Amino acid sequence: MTITEKISFLRNRMAEEKIDAYIITKLDPHLCEYAPLHFNSVLEISGFTGSAGSVVVTAKEAGLWTDGRYYLQAETELKDTGITLHKEMEIGVKGFIDFAIDETSDGGVIAFDGRTMSVEQVRVMQDKMQKGNKTLRTDLDLVGEQWSSRPCLPENPVFDHEVCYSGVSRADKFESLRAKMKEQKADAYVITSLDDIAWLFNLRGRDIDTLFIAFAVIETDLANLFINAVKVNDVRNVLESDGVTIRDYAEVYAYLENLESDKVILIDPDRTNYAMFDKIENRKVVERKPDLTTEMKAIKNEVELSNLEKCNILDGTAMVKFIKWIKENAETGTVTECGIADKLTEFRSVAKEYLCQSFDTIAGYMENGAIIHYHAQKENCKTLDNKGIVLVDSGANYLCGTTDITRTIALGEASDEIKSDFTLVLKGHINLARAIFVYGTFGMQLDTLARVHMWRSGIDYKTGTGHGLGYCLNVHEGPQNIGRRVNTTRLESGMIQTNEPGIYRNGKHGIRTENTILVHEHADTEFGKFMAFKTISYCPIDLDLVNVSMLTCEEKEWLNAYHATVYEKLSESLDASTKEWLKNQTRAI
Repeated sequence: MTITEKISFLRNRMAEEKIDAYIITKLDPHLCEYAPLHFNSVLEISGFTGSAGSVVVTAKEAGLWTDGRYYLQAETELKDTGITLHKEMEIGVKGFIDFAIDETSDGGVIAFDGRTMSVEQVRVMQDKMQKGNKTLRTDLDLVGEQWSSRPCLPENPVFDHEVCYSGVSRADKFESLRAKMKEQKADAYVITSLDDIAWLFNLRGRDIDTLFIAFAVIETDLANLFINAVKVNDVRNVLESDGVTIRDYAEVYAYLENLESDKVILIDPDRTNYAMFDKIENRKVVERKPDLTTEMKAIKNEVELSNLEKCNILDGTAMVKFIKWIKENAETGTVTECGIADKLTEFRSVAKEYLCQSFDTIAGYMENGAIIHYHAQKENCKTLDNKGIVLVDSGANYLCGTTDITRTIALGEASDEIKSDFTLVLKGHINLARAIFVYGTFGMQLDTLARVHMWRSGIDYKTGTGHGLGYCLNVHEGPQNIGRRVNTTRLESGMIQTNEPGIYRNGKHGIRTENTILVHEHADTEFGKFMAFKTISYCPIDLDLVNVSMLTCEEKEWLNAYHATVYEKLSESLDASTKEWLKNQTRAI
């Protein structure tokens, strides 16, 4: 069926069920950023391929809501579908929940699949629906009813993430978690987040990058893992010897419903789907945000930090080889945006610890770089030439860590505007990288450091400035981040962040410089404890794009010191010609 035919089918079913507005989210029952195609109902109903989006369908209207990363992409993908783009966070734009409520008359019904919205989201809806006698239905997957070619759930085996990589055994993690549960007076702790489960159980998989589909319920004497049994054939014995009870994936809802009535159940309402909460709503429930495991895994232990150093050297070595290759081959007419990801994988996969990409590579040449999460398609991807710039945002999962790095690469002479934009981005990047801040500071309080030079030139970007980074896990990890959105998580020693300001000029070019930074203690004074960042990504920043006259002495000192470190860390892993090339790329200015 076409998109318009799918919308028509949905409206017919809504009429049969007497539904005024139907909400479709991009979330799965685990409420993860990246979900298996089996759960991507937004893609099925709209054709929108971005990683964040929600759809609302009424009898007369159909709309898609997404954030600034995907405005240009959504406009292209929604063309001629009859679905209207609503730009989230823009002034005057209603959110999808408000839209659904306002489009539902008094006494009307709003419906959605309860597995695809969090407890907190539903409560927001319920609060806003107190007037007008509107009701909710959470038991209908109307997109699934017409999805004849719906992909099956993946059944890839999991594998043990050994202590030499994790730093702490799963038994010790269980013990630490149970101590925290005791502080919350909880007897059973429900975990739905896939990266939290993978981290807690020291397991990795291949269902979604390094994750696997499962639920977990931790009790004072049980560690229940709800998973398709075929996935754990290779590790069942070692899991059971560590006190893990294997249960069927689909059993979790009934298991929670049948827990002893006197048990206190702990959940995070932001990470628990409403269909699951429906099974325990009348029980003794304790709520805490964020998840205990999310806080625990955000602070990397010494083994993880040591491995991350190795991981970033491996990745930096691959990136150097890649940048040299792309600069030398751009003029041949054989390098395309689509081929870039394959070449990066070729260079990265030489490392024995390499597992997979940490996300789909974003490679945008010239105006395509302005599409923040651009994904090149084979039928229309650009061929690179010996002019202009290409933005490459990529990352990898290794047994010893996860990387996320962006470089804007000169392929020939660049315009004055490109050099000015590149240098403004660099100034913001350096300003944040050099930050020293009192302990207790939130990431949102540092966001201005990356933007201030752009603001003075009347320029801004719609993305966040940085996000937490997983460890052989999600490329985006909370609870910390750096951005405009309110986030009151303190930046703690051992947390990993990205530093990625950018400038995106529609129809012209996109520029971003991204490194990974580590939060660490800087100094103790009579005024308190102070924190700082250490940059742990090692890859040259393209000096051919820098307008040196725009940099202060301190900024030049930082860039020269960073490049000296890059050369020191990577040169011994390179052949003679690449080593000589890197020496020039990291020259002092």
